[in-house]
Amino acid sequence: MATQLKRLPPSVIAADRELLRAVQSLSDYQPINSTYSVAIMQQQEACLTQAELAIVRLEEEIKHARVVAIETAHAMHTTGLGMKDQVIAQYGQDSTAIEIIGLTRKSAHKRPTRRKATA
Repeated sequence: MATQLKRLPPSVIAADRELLRAVQSLSDYQPINSTYSVAIMQQQEACLTQAELAIVRLEEEIKHARVVAIETAHAMHTTGLGMKDQVIAQYGQDSTAIEIIGLTRKSAHKRPTRRKATA
């Protein structure tokens, strides 16, 4: 089940954390509704801090995975280029193997023609 809530701006979260610190300094704070107790908000702040740290860790893992994917893609491409060169070296530039790997045979290239000089 996806949450439809929008993320709060960092300034609002910082203000809420400051509110918690301020209320903690009130020695006689006793809310009528226990939902608004200091202990509940402390627990929520601890949970929020853990979630924020998890997000930072996961973002770092994503960055690392992207770097690995990019490096691996480049290595794979370089190997593919080398394979094409090896096929050309082994079978020749005019073999059917060249077409199999997606290249054009040498004999299939259009030969240049001389242009007639206009008088």
